[in-house]
Amino acid sequence: MGSALPTPEERREQVRALVRTCPDGERGLLRLRLYQETPMSPEDAGYGGLKARCAVCWTLRPRRQQLNELQERPVATCEDRTCWYLWRRALKRERSLHERAKAALLATFAPGHEVSHA
Repeated sequence: MGSALPTPEERREQVRALVRTCPDGERGLLRLRLYQETPMSPEDAGYGGLKARCAVCWTLRPRRQQLNELQERPVATCEDRTCWYLWRRALKRERSLHERAKAALLATFAPGHEVSHA
């Protein structure tokens, strides 16, 4: 009886294709989508919703890796360089949408722009 999950190599290829072909309108949510699609496992319990599996290849990560932080944010990938690279590419795809949202927010509060409060 085999696992229903793809092999790490198959999953990395799926994520690579997703990062490459993600529609512009979904780029801002790509990493969230990858994280949410990561299968749950019994090892997830007790750590504030952190998932025990890598968000890219779905392999189980050791506790020290799950709780490791980079710039005060949890890192959702394993130590495999391909997973880290794909996660960073997904982040770069999000950046343009984040910049546009930030510019729109700043423009809303720019001097001379009237803000109405509810």
